[in-house]
Amino acid sequence: MLVFVNLPGLAIGLSTVLLLSVYLKHELSYDQHFQTKNNVLRLYNSVTEDGNVTNLGIASRSSYTEIPLSVPEIKSATQIYRGWETTAEYEKQKFPNFQLLFADKDFFDVFGLELIQGNTSNALVGENNVVITRSTALKVFNTVDCVGEVLNVSEESATVTGVINDLPNNTHFNFDLLMSMQTVHPENWGGLELYTYFRIDENADLAAVGEKIAAANNELMKPWGEPFNATVETGTELLADLHLHTVADFDLSPKANLTHVFIIAGIAFLVLLIAMVNYINLYVLHGEKRIAEIASRKSLGATQSTLSRLFFTETSVISLLSFVLALGLTALVQPAFARLMKSQIELSDMFSFSGILLVLAILTVLILISGAYPSYYLSKLNLVDALKGKSSKVKRKSTLSRIAVISQFSISVFLISALVIVFAQVNYLKEVPLGFNPENVIGITNLNNEVRRSASAITDELRQLAFVEDVAFSDHGMGQGASGQGIRKYGDPGNFNSVNEYRVHPGFAKTMQLELVDGRYFTNSEADKNAVILNEAAAKMLGPDVKVGSLVQMFKAPLTVIAIAKDFYYIDHPGASIEPLVIINKANNVNNLYVRTKVGTTSAQLAQIDEVIKSCSPELIVSKFRLTAVYANKYTNEERMIKLVTTGAGLAIIISFIGLMALSVMNVNRRKKEIGIRKVIGSTESQVVRELLKETFVLVLIAIAIAFVGSYFTMQQWLQHFINRVSISPVYFLLSAAFALFIAFMAVGWQSWRAATRNPVEALRYE
Repeated sequence: MLVFVNLPGLAIGLSTVLLLSVYLKHELSYDQHFQTKNNVLRLYNSVTEDGNVTNLGIASRSSYTEIPLSVPEIKSATQIYRGWETTAEYEKQKFPNFQLLFADKDFFDVFGLELIQGNTSNALVGENNVVITRSTALKVFNTVDCVGEVLNVSEESATVTGVINDLPNNTHFNFDLLMSMQTVHPENWGGLELYTYFRIDENADLAAVGEKIAAANNELMKPWGEPFNATVETGTELLADLHLHTVADFDLSPKANLTHVFIIAGIAFLVLLIAMVNYINLYVLHGEKRIAEIASRKSLGATQSTLSRLFFTETSVISLLSFVLALGLTALVQPAFARLMKSQIELSDMFSFSGILLVLAILTVLILISGAYPSYYLSKLNLVDALKGKSSKVKRKSTLSRIAVISQFSISVFLISALVIVFAQVNYLKEVPLGFNPENVIGITNLNNEVRRSASAITDELRQLAFVEDVAFSDHGMGQGASGQGIRKYGDPGNFNSVNEYRVHPGFAKTMQLELVDGRYFTNSEADKNAVILNEAAAKMLGPDVKVGSLVQMFKAPLTVIAIAKDFYYIDHPGASIEPLVIINKANNVNNLYVRTKVGTTSAQLAQIDEVIKSCSPELIVSKFRLTAVYANKYTNEERMIKLVTTGAGLAIIISFIGLMALSVMNVNRRKKEIGIRKVIGSTESQVVRELLKETFVLVLIAIAIAFVGSYFTMQQWLQHFINRVSISPVYFLLSAAFALFIAFMAVGWQSWRAATRNPVEALRYE
């Protein structure tokens, strides 16, 4: 029984450690492949406005053009402009879903990169020049020897000037197409749009140079912050530290979620702890059953060192078998783990040297601890007592067993109650009204110039379809971010206030079914080209006298407020706050098409929508999505946490159940004579069962109390991250307690019933 119980439990614990080591290695390896990782600094700007601090990884164009002139330790510099997902075309063949970035000419020098085709010194010089990755070259041209070829990128001609090896997935930015910065003329931009990197001389003091760069950029940012009455404090971050430690709120790729790192590490540690406690406890208890064997070996001349080698050999064999089984489990769950973490984790990554070394170190400690008790304690037992299978030093009710049960169930109940609260919070957020209606709305992106020019005609044709209720175009995508602007009451000499901006067409607010506190939607009238809709947060920010009919200023000409919309979640889910938003009528900007249908659409109806669009652009690859899916994806982090905690709780329950069942078997075997005597003197079967269950249930109740305290404070802290959140109810803990007691009963109850119904003569016949 020892082998069958300890092998799977310990293997599960070791497998979680291997998976953790792989995940941590992946997170820690971001950007470490760059040769210049330890001497490249990136700017960030901490903007304070009305007491609120926003950390921006983006900077103005002047940070690139001016700072290198005043800081001689800067060897080279580049800026990156976040592009978009685009379609490339070559010889009338279209290639969608290419990631496009823009960068300056010294991009390759800053990051220490080489081209496999082309010249790094001029590949990004001039307009409409593009460097493509090896995989892009093979996909489009079937060869990497393609310098000089002309691609159509976002409906503009671009000359291929270089080919570069694909960057590893563990890079904080990535691209398929890298175009020259001069293509988009950033010198004409006045805002913060660009990620700025400086390569510093290897012999310079990085900290001192960082301070120089920050001081220079603070001066450059003063004119930008004055209209908003905002203060800007610039800082720099090392390239090697960006993924894990950047302070920027938004980056070129999702930054590491340290909360998830700690959750995964914590769950792995707790599961391993349960497995180790189980292992040691069962091995020690198993050793107590071998008292007579130990005495016999000693009587035949076995020394203490001989017995020690025996016990250490046994525990080593079990541990190494668990290790082999853990390797198999790790390989088996690798695909599911990679999907859960949304990381490119390959099978080869699962067995890194550091991970294997960590597991072997754990096994060594485990072998030493579990082998120490039988080696140095049981081998010293009195021979006479031991030959009878007895020892005055062996306690019937092992303190170690109690500790094992309490620790295992404390961890299990902690994870179960945490899971219940996380699940309740996510469900609660999903029930909070979004402030608009995303149901039955189909979005279409990757629109081209032909569609943009035909937006009005497409709108009219789509509205003729019987199943279509409303149609609207927009510049910004619903639920996909916004632009930043400054706004104030017209004629107010005060400072501008920061506000998010949606640029839409008439019909957008109606299609989204935004709820209006007052006013009306946009129309196609000439007057509405200078009209705006504010959300409640923006109206409140501008002051109580701002209402429908008020004039506001964002640009030179005044804008008329035609409506105030109820606050709606246009960026995040209801766990976050709603920031001020202004919706403006920009009929010239077309990037998204939204179609609201009367009911759920069939594949035939979706094909009809495609036909209307392709009537204006036959070669367009129509990319559709459901707006409900956009908002469902906003719960990715919370859903992942549910899966992580569910997995941890499941593993903890399995190991605890197996361990408690094994303890129950051993306990019943040790108390066979006691049970027999109780039945002889008149105890009923139910009384015997209650006696056997009582101690286990008392220990589980103690574990539940400990777990509840830890879970309450931990989850209370976690819930503080949400604006809308559930209150921690005693019901959550009662559900967890009931489940834990059920598991304990299932593990112990059957063995207790078998012992209670056994003939007492069997236990007493040799007394």
